[in-house]
Amino acid sequence: MKTVTVLGGSGIFGGRVAQALAATEGLHVRVAGRHGARGEPFARDFGARFMRVALDEPSSFAAALDGCTLLIHAAGPFQGRDYAVARACIERGVHYLDLADAREFVGGIGALDAAARERGVFVGSGASSLPAITHALIAEIAGEFTHIVELDLALSPGNQNPRGAATIRAILGSIGAPMRVWIDGAWRTRRGWGDRARLEFPPPVGWRAVHNCPVPDLDLFPAAFNARTVRFRAGLELAVFNRVLGALATLRRLRLLPPLVSLAPIALHVSLWLFARGSKNGALAVWARGRDHDGRAIVRRIALVTADDGPATPSAPAILLAKKLLLGPGIPPGARSCMGLLTLAELRAHLEPLGIWCARSDESGRWSGPPQERGGVP
Repeated sequence: MKTVTVLGGSGIFGGRVAQALAATEGLHVRVAGRHGARGEPFARDFGARFMRVALDEPSSFAAALDGCTLLIHAAGPFQGRDYAVARACIERGVHYLDLADAREFVGGIGALDAAARERGVFVGSGASSLPAITHALIAEIAGEFTHIVELDLALSPGNQNPRGAATIRAILGSIGAPMRVWIDGAWRTRRGWGDRARLEFPPPVGWRAVHNCPVPDLDLFPAAFNARTVRFRAGLELAVFNRVLGALATLRRLRLLPPLVSLAPIALHVSLWLFARGSKNGALAVWARGRDHDGRAIVRRIALVTADDGPATPSAPAILLAKKLLLGPGIPPGARSCMGLLTLAELRAHLEPLGIWCARSDESGRWSGPPQERGGVP
């Protein structure tokens, strides 16, 4: 029996990871968190053990690594964090995965590569939607191109999907801030939550507004896919939220407002007040432009779409990679981002029973609909 400790294991995404691994034969799960009042009954419900762990209390964190084979770090946000947790895992010979989507954090994890190799452990960052799933989506269609010129990636969750303070803090921290974007073969400066666009996602999501968002894909994918332009945008389902955040971005750009992270508790309260509006429908989508093998200009579109269970998508890579690490076939030691470690077929096998499907477009650009409309099973 191998032991997995899920740090932040009673949260929205960490909880999904903990529950899935606890139901896996051969694995024992420990839910680690700061608040026992929430964590203990949550862990008890699916046969896991709760451990009180506070990252600012070294003794409690050291206990979380005792007898542990893998630690999964789901206690975000990761913006501005150091690698203290990953370093501690390496020192103790414990594998490490995190669900980070912070650009600098995921992109810099390679600094631990030599130490991880020496200890024979795997250290993976970004075991979530970005960049693990986005890379798998692009890799699925990359074979149709001789050269990908432009990649547009976008995420739009449904308003009725759960969210926590960490997600809100990450969004507010990026609003109006300068960010580098690879456009036409050069780095250019854009602003967080700027460059608004309306994109058509697969049904039932449809048209939604999206905006610049600083994610690891912006640094990783220009080289990974030799693309001249890589953009990532995100947006919320409700127009009122997008408009307010856009206005705040303008005020931040003009230096008329201080950093907005301190407003996270208020913003979370307001977003939950409007939770009943909108839907659960969301999508993570890719638009790729380039040349096919006959030299023709082509556009290919691919997406993962959810009608009900939004948290299942970002939690999937950590679940699948944990099973690979602990139950086989294994992952070579070292420290790197989690892009390229999962195929779309592996992700679909996990997600389709949860009602999350893959949509693609035909030559006319029309998205395929939900599986029911195609005679399939959700």
